[in-house]
Amino acid sequence: WNVYDEPVLKRDNSKYVGQSEKEVLAEIFLQHAIDGALPVTPWYSAAQSLSREFAELQSLLNPAILGRVFQMIDSDHDGILNEDEFVNGLYELLHPTTKQGMTLAARIAKANLVQVSNEFSHVKTVAILGAGVAGLQTARQLQEIGIACTIFEKEEEVGGVWRKNYADFGLQVPKELFEFPDFPYPENFKCEDFPTGSEVQDYIVMYSKTFGLRDKVRFKTFVTEVKPLGSQQRGWQVEFHSTEQGDRTKKSETFDFLVIATGMYGWPPHVPLARGSQKFQGQILHSCTFTDRTQAAGKKVVIVGGGKSAIDNAVSAAKEGVSSTLVCRSWHWPVPRLLLNAVPFKYGTYSRFGHWMLQPYYAEGPVARWFHGTCAPVKWIWWRVVELMFRGQFQIPSNMVPQDGIDTDLFSGGQILNYEFRDMLQDGKIKALSGAIDKFTETGVILTDGTELPADLVIYGTGFAKNYDIFDKVIQEKLAIRKDGLYLYRNIIPPNVPDVAFIGSEVSTFNNILTHAVQAKWLSKLLKGEMKIPAPGAMDKVIEHERAWKRSWMPPMSSRACIWQLHMMKYHDNLLTDMKEARFRKMPNCFGEILMPYTAADYRSLFTSSRSQ
Repeated sequence: WNVYDEPVLKRDNSKYVGQSEKEVLAEIFLQHAIDGALPVTPWYSAAQSLSREFAELQSLLNPAILGRVFQMIDSDHDGILNEDEFVNGLYELLHPTTKQGMTLAARIAKANLVQVSNEFSHVKTVAILGAGVAGLQTARQLQEIGIACTIFEKEEEVGGVWRKNYADFGLQVPKELFEFPDFPYPENFKCEDFPTGSEVQDYIVMYSKTFGLRDKVRFKTFVTEVKPLGSQQRGWQVEFHSTEQGDRTKKSETFDFLVIATGMYGWPPHVPLARGSQKFQGQILHSCTFTDRTQAAGKKVVIVGGGKSAIDNAVSAAKEGVSSTLVCRSWHWPVPRLLLNAVPFKYGTYSRFGHWMLQPYYAEGPVARWFHGTCAPVKWIWWRVVELMFRGQFQIPSNMVPQDGIDTDLFSGGQILNYEFRDMLQDGKIKALSGAIDKFTETGVILTDGTELPADLVIYGTGFAKNYDIFDKVIQEKLAIRKDGLYLYRNIIPPNVPDVAFIGSEVSTFNNILTHAVQAKWLSKLLKGEMKIPAPGAMDKVIEHERAWKRSWMPPMSSRACIWQLHMMKYHDNLLTDMKEARFRKMPNCFGEILMPYTAADYRSLFTSSRSQ
């Protein structure tokens, strides 16, 4: 018996045909009662039967709601339900007449969902949350197939994280590795080979104007909650209000489908403050609010973190401040823009050869697995040589050598750097310390090893926390959010929550803008009916395989579910296979297919249309 192949029981196939609701409730009571009474423990199994039989009561499986319902229908408060309490209490919940019944019924209704379906012919309108590169590309693909889209954006401009970010931010890859596949950088668009943040933002704005997407965006609109339309109707109700000063009127609209495109770097910022921060007389910022390096002018600055943003903040602070000290618990391997100062890094990280040198994908065939196993010693030597090369290029001191091998570390903290940080470190303009802040003092911080650092400004380059509070708590449970993230089918579809997709917000690769485009194309084909997704059980099976694979070798972190990074080639292959499109985009050039880096240009034919041509 395969649990993944278990048929889904449809609620319209009731075994209580011809019986009234009260008769059905009475039968369910008798099935679970013990000597004519229903104590708390059998109440849990009775709730299972109730949720299967009555779509309006499906949220009874949530422990908090289950407890509230028991409390309401246990009229004599003895902790045991008799038949009258059970039948009449639940009938009141189904057809409420009292204030208590109406309140609880309304609470339950907020989380009631229709049965999951892989048929989407009903979709005519879509709400997209977020006007970054993921939201814009999704709207672009859906408008091509005639679906009306509304994009909700809380800021006054498109672009997402590129609209405004920390001081001196920009692309860590050359522009050909960050471009829309259906809109390459125009020849008259002037920018650096590694564009600045403002140049990337201008490019995104140009994309939105070229394809008429701005008219679909509701700027300065904050979405407060999304609710399913109920157990009998597909779709979502989006509740929102304007962010304009003085206008907080709540409004709502209904849509057939919902797309979450709020990005990997959402809100709130993750700021792990140490004890005593209230007494600190200086300023504490997150990297996202360190938007101008003159904020560090004349100050002693301490930066916390080891990722790309923390290193960039340390460099910016060193240019203006009195001192710049980077404090990090664990260091990450930097990747140079030019390998051996000669070969662009993309040949090692964006090619199928580079992908083949990684931990093998769980679904590889027997021949591929044999090759990976046979060549494991060669791969190990390869990565150790790469580490020696990078240590030499960046002149990494022994106390800053990462604990994890680079083939693993790239999936938790991969960063492509120039030599600015290295040179400032050697010149003493930046100081790097291993450790963490134990506590704040009035004039600085004390590290866990007792080192005291004077500080006027502390900047946390520690990333962002994920927040799913626009969904009801019961729906969040159905999303099955884990400590290491939200696992989805193809990093897009939650198997047990219907008519919602996550584009760009639950996936991270080394070419996110391209990944978002392929995801958007995948979704458009799904909604158009050109492909089907498996049943929920089959999707769960794929997710469990992927989760076990990632947990077997990837570093433990809160975003592990969405991480693909250098495995992006395999991720894109999976999406293309679903769409019945060619995976090997450079064939018949075998040499190019194996050794040449993949870019957005290789996927351009997927996005051709009369308008783009």
